[in-house]
Amino acid sequence: MRLNTILPLLCLLALPACGNPSDTAAFKPATKSVENGAEKSLTKPLRLASWNIEHLAERDGEGCKPRTEADYTQLRDYAARLNADVVALQEVESEAALARVFPKDKWQFVVSPRAASQTYECRGSTQFSTQQRVAFAIRKGVEFSYNPQENLTALGLNEDGLRLGLVITLTHTQPATKLLAIHAKSGCFINDYQREQDKRACKLLGRQAPVLDAWVEAQLATNTPFAILGDFNHRLLAPNNRLWQELSKVDGQPAAVVNAMSGLQSCHPKYKELIDHIVFGGPAATGFVRFSARSHNYEHTMLADHCAISAELQPVLSPAAAATQPVSSAVKWTQHSVEYALLTRALFAKAQANLMQTHTGFQKPWVVFMDVDETLLDNSQYNRARDEQGLGFSAASWASWVSAEQAGEVPGAKAFANAVLAAGGQLALITNRERTQDHHTWANLKALGFNINRQNTCILGRTAEDKHAIGKPGIANDKDLRRQQLLAGNAHACWAEDASAKAHWARPLQLVLEVGDNIQDFSQLRQATASAEALAERQGRDLLLLPNAMYGSWSH
Repeated sequence: MRLNTILPLLCLLALPACGNPSDTAAFKPATKSVENGAEKSLTKPLRLASWNIEHLAERDGEGCKPRTEADYTQLRDYAARLNADVVALQEVESEAALARVFPKDKWQFVVSPRAASQTYECRGSTQFSTQQRVAFAIRKGVEFSYNPQENLTALGLNEDGLRLGLVITLTHTQPATKLLAIHAKSGCFINDYQREQDKRACKLLGRQAPVLDAWVEAQLATNTPFAILGDFNHRLLAPNNRLWQELSKVDGQPAAVVNAMSGLQSCHPKYKELIDHIVFGGPAATGFVRFSARSHNYEHTMLADHCAISAELQPVLSPAAAATQPVSSAVKWTQHSVEYALLTRALFAKAQANLMQTHTGFQKPWVVFMDVDETLLDNSQYNRARDEQGLGFSAASWASWVSAEQAGEVPGAKAFANAVLAAGGQLALITNRERTQDHHTWANLKALGFNINRQNTCILGRTAEDKHAIGKPGIANDKDLRRQQLLAGNAHACWAEDASAKAHWARPLQLVLEVGDNIQDFSQLRQATASAEALAERQGRDLLLLPNAMYGSWSH
């Protein structure tokens, strides 16, 4: 449950940042910013993307991912939907191959000058590989420069088959931002690559790591805004990841470096931990638009073995490049502890078992009331981002987070909710997100696989009427009015989006269970007057209280 009053109201986001990098020879300079025939405002954030496009070849049927013209049509459509200004790509044969996906009348290209490497027979077929280079596709009208001497060629380690780092300077931002496209050595997926130095992949990654780290520290030393985009072939977001600890610290102290993909998952059906990342550093770390990051799923089939990722960067950066601030132990516990996941899964499983044993005796129709935040949706990534910025909760930043639809699932929540629906129950989601945000909440839950539809589930966000009703008969907290409306069958918002839902909600309902993470998620209870001893008798029977150490009505 998110209450607008439980944490200090601070500014929305950290101020953007800037520096003074020196630029060299211009590459296809643009005199003004134009996109699709219209002048592009310098106040509009730039969307940067990275995409391992899997053996993109010049000709049909070639490479380890042989494609037809129909496949290239799908790739073009997908690329257009990214709506990106700059795309870093991996596994690209040539500029001609890029032009098959990014039309040359709209895009400019920079392809790594890496010499041709030895081809190999593709696994499981008689096909032979094409060249795998990194590249940039830059939308025409977005200003940039390219100096080949700035490329991070040392990342190739003079080893055949390893990719070079490709660098362009994004002069469309003020000041200019260095963009580094990489494709690191594959095959070393453990957190500490130094533990398996006898494994060739880990040994090579161990040699690439200091090269990359030195480049990062060089940009930080000159206060140069930068972003690293690409396939790191490494789970930087895993707890205690050695490579991330090296990249995000200088002399053991936190540096102005942030992984924009924190909290997101891969689109791959088998491998959910991201190995593709967008890392912002220096002034760009605070110019990163929080909660703008996306992992772009394919609509029907996996067009490549990686999906594109993206994040937005403010075009005008301020000079301050604040280091990442410490993350609270409550957020760390929520995100990484076995204890938290065990507790929520066990509580949900016990409640589900009880309902399955007793639901045949319920009066029909029956309903379960549930909170949303930290009950169904895990918002710890929002709290982590605010901690890292040294900021607390604010209504504006919270609204941005909700609209981003990036919250994860509280462990065990989806299985419980879907079991309730499968057993014939209805879900009333009573949330203190604002009513105007209900469509974002709905979309977030659907994307996570909750089996909700307008007939079986109603979302009721908070309105001013809910707050003004406190103190009236039977209304002790700002969710009680909505509870009364639901049980009486006159919660009109339940069928506002779908008239066919009215028959399911415009009728008396039997309440069998209330689920939440805060005392005020339960009927007529308040933090100041609730009794833990009395409520313990009800836990798991008619109410289910989940743990939330990050925030609550107890915290103010």
